[in-house]
Amino acid sequence: MIIAAGTKNPAKLEGIRRAFVKYFPDVKLNPIDSASVAKAQPKGLEEMTAGATARAKFALSRAGGDFGVGVEAGIFTIGEVYFDNQVAAIVGPSGKVSLGHSAGYSLPREAMEKLFSEGKELERWAESVSGINEVGDKGGLIHYLTKGRMTRTDLTEQCVVTALIPWLHLDVYGF
Repeated sequence: MIIAAGTKNPAKLEGIRRAFVKYFPDVKLNPIDSASVAKAQPKGLEEMTAGATARAKFALSRAGGDFGVGVEAGIFTIGEVYFDNQVAAIVGPSGKVSLGHSAGYSLPREAMEKLFSEGKELERWAESVSGINEVGDKGGLIHYLTKGRMTRTDLTEQCVVTALIPWLHLDVYGF
């Protein structure tokens, strides 16, 4: 099975790989830089979903394959609580798209409000808090916050597994 992955991020690529090999024994990833088709710092689930979908479609159109996969991390709010979350989109050759989410976790409100008012990305704040350059390409902020118990790869795997559900149950989802 050939997967066009709309990312060059090593943590995301490993999460995509882990998710697909749970269900498909022979998986080959074709990574494509899709940064040009998504916002640098998505805010809200709609922007995150749009970014993941754009990345998946772009990857499939450029690399071909059985599926295109896009993963978009971003921030959304429930009331006054900010959450970090990842959304995965999987697109098939027919154009049908499925979506999935990772576990979300809360972020400090004051820091996020300052971040947005300054027009900065979460990655910069995560680097300053964790002391790790390019933390998003490594274990991610979640790795630092959970004291090494969870990684960005784990979150990517979660959202891709949940996005695979309709493809695993075509009869139920009508794909």
